[in-house]
Amino acid sequence: VSAGITMNFLIVLLAIILLEAYSELGFVQRDNWLRQWHSGLHKLGLNSESSALGLMLFLAVPLLVLYLLLSTFAQQGLGLFVFLLELTILLYALGRGNLDTQIALLTSDLQRDDLQAAFHDAAVFNTAYREGEVDSAEDLKDQVFAALPYRIFERSFVVIFWFFLLGAPAALAYRLLALHGDLELDSQDRSAAKWLWVMEWLPVRLLGITLGLVGNFSHAAGSTRELIFSRSIGTGEFLRQAIKGALQSEEASPKLNAQTINDRVSLLGRAMTAWLVVIAIGVILS
Repeated sequence: VSAGITMNFLIVLLAIILLEAYSELGFVQRDNWLRQWHSGLHKLGLNSESSALGLMLFLAVPLLVLYLLLSTFAQQGLGLFVFLLELTILLYALGRGNLDTQIALLTSDLQRDDLQAAFHDAAVFNTAYREGEVDSAEDLKDQVFAALPYRIFERSFVVIFWFFLLGAPAALAYRLLALHGDLELDSQDRSAAKWLWVMEWLPVRLLGITLGLVGNFSHAAGSTRELIFSRSIGTGEFLRQAIKGALQSEEASPKLNAQTINDRVSLLGRAMTAWLVVIAIGVILS
């Protein structure tokens, strides 16, 4: 167990270093195979009318293949191949696109007061089938304050949480659920979104506590106390409330500008550092 925890920690650190060095790893995060798999299931008649079975197969087959590969490598004593495969899976599960560049474009738009460009560049943060759509400047502000932290959360915190807790299969399961939802944007089926909410429930609440520890704890606790056991609040809205409290925002409706975005990104960066420190301590103690 101790060796597994240590290896998982090393894999997480290496994955973060690689992403910081290369910003994005498109050659690892290609989804053509997944789109073909999704399309093949639809051609077999596993559409929205049998969405539960379709979703189960969509997840089960890749996860089973991964489990068999990891088990085979481990049984053959090929520890290096296990390490490389788990690193590849973690990099694949960590999200899509260069988030730093996307954030920089949005903040640049806001600094120039170019609302039209901001609408366009904020679209990449849209949680679509999960949280809603943007129709006005007020909607843009609400979405950015909820969707931007969510995008950072889904591309780092939640994946690392499940990888460190249950290994590469759990991290891959989360990303497959997210991608399945993206592929079903025009469908009435929301099964993937429901399971995503389940997988995000614990990590986002732990993150809420962490945000309080690296921000203003009393305000953060006050903002999320009534929401922590909610079965209906979305992950993005929970994060919005937790961040607002951690930043000790007294405004009923803070303005959307480059500074408020940078404040949120910086707060989440400190929270990620805190998570890594706690994991490192756990590794040392183990």
